[in-house]
Amino acid sequence: MTKHFGKVVANSDISLEVRPGQVHALLGENGAGKSTLMSVLAGRYLPDAGEIEVQGKPVCFTCPADAMRCGIGMVYQRFMLVENLTVTENICLAAASCGIRTKEAIARMRSLSERFRLGVSAGACVSSLSMGERQRVEILKLLVQDVNVLIFDEPTAVLSQPEVTRLFEVFDRLRQDGRGIVFITHKLEEVLAVADFISILRRGKIIAGFHPAQLDSRRELARLMVGREFVFQVEKPAIAPAEIVMELRDVSGTDATGQTAFENVNLHVRRGEILAVIGVAGNGQSALAAAITGRSDAGRPVSGEISFMGCSMPAHRWRGAPGLAYVPEDRHRTGSVADMSLAENFALTRLDEYGSGMWLDESAIYEETKTAIRTFHIRATGPNDSAASLSGGNLQKLILARELSAAPDLFVAEQPTQGLDIASTEEIWAALIKQRNQSGVLLFSGDLKEVLSLADRIAVIFRGKILTVLDALNADAVGRIGLLMAGGSE
Repeated sequence: MTKHFGKVVANSDISLEVRPGQVHALLGENGAGKSTLMSVLAGRYLPDAGEIEVQGKPVCFTCPADAMRCGIGMVYQRFMLVENLTVTENICLAAASCGIRTKEAIARMRSLSERFRLGVSAGACVSSLSMGERQRVEILKLLVQDVNVLIFDEPTAVLSQPEVTRLFEVFDRLRQDGRGIVFITHKLEEVLAVADFISILRRGKIIAGFHPAQLDSRRELARLMVGREFVFQVEKPAIAPAEIVMELRDVSGTDATGQTAFENVNLHVRRGEILAVIGVAGNGQSALAAAITGRSDAGRPVSGEISFMGCSMPAHRWRGAPGLAYVPEDRHRTGSVADMSLAENFALTRLDEYGSGMWLDESAIYEETKTAIRTFHIRATGPNDSAASLSGGNLQKLILARELSAAPDLFVAEQPTQGLDIASTEEIWAALIKQRNQSGVLLFSGDLKEVLSLADRIAVIFRGKILTVLDALNADAVGRIGLLMAGGSE
């Protein structure tokens, strides 16, 4: 199978087998072509060359419905659910598209949910569900439609560790039922934990395929994926923090629905430090990040006081400020515009700097984008490529480069390495540590390893409240972070 996007070869002459009762892990760096390959298998893209066989018979998919009729379905990174409908309504909507009547769909939903122990509440509104629950609704949608090959595109990127464990338990039950699973990932530990067979994809080509038992070490797996010897290590030199760049005093606020999301938050960030806010997803950190960065559509401060660069104001008047840069959690919906070029996206948050009246300095934008592509090893042919043509990891590096180039006083990064491979993660960690020399860095993350590797101080958030702020060098206190994230007492 071969697939091109313009001049970019996403997949080149790939051959792959998926067997029943097997978890087939597809491992590769961001931009290796994993998602493209599976989107072809799921009928989302047409291949430019090659063919697909199901049960030994050639098939041609012109749309996802064709693939679904052959028993192939995909759970995408960005869930395809209607948020203001219930679980049952979403299931019935999907089932209707392939001719399954509502009564039968509901009966199948109940039976399959119990059989595979998916544990989703049929009457719950999707907007009230956790990421793990939404993912299980997506799985149930496929099972109701008699899918036998389930493709998961980076399924653990948005999950907490308990939800990852639960997902892998579902994998095991699906495997025992004779279903084939394709597990797209870049996380080595997860591959070794659940895979029956591993295929390595690098720069659009399958370069190796083997059973986990044939592997000598995790390090060998990393070398195959990256194409070189790789040791994950980021140095964080000790520096003395300077003045406070931002302070929140008794700040409370709401989320996008107007519900209280965080209460009486007291935090400060100094130039020369990384302050990490850690918590399990859904505990108010997204609304807090939105409120701090002035994104009033997703989070709004309603009381308290905010000080930025020595200037204080009532929190309800805060709408962000020059000198504050932000890498949002959702790189697609909030951080970029898919149909715009890389150069246009690079200028999006800095139009005042590049503009004079009605005109933009397109030459300067183009050159700075070229520099960013080179510096951050963004896999693209040039600044005129569309953002839609980039993999998630490469798009994230473009957004990071854009915000860092603004030379901010406070750099806010929300889940900056979510869904990224080990090489991209190392690059972004190094960039955040380097940025700490020039500004304050406020990091929102649910990844404990990331927080412990980067942070100078750690604030634990639970149900919208900051439970404690710890010194990252205090080993005893740091050891209790997991308990605190679950709401345990200090």
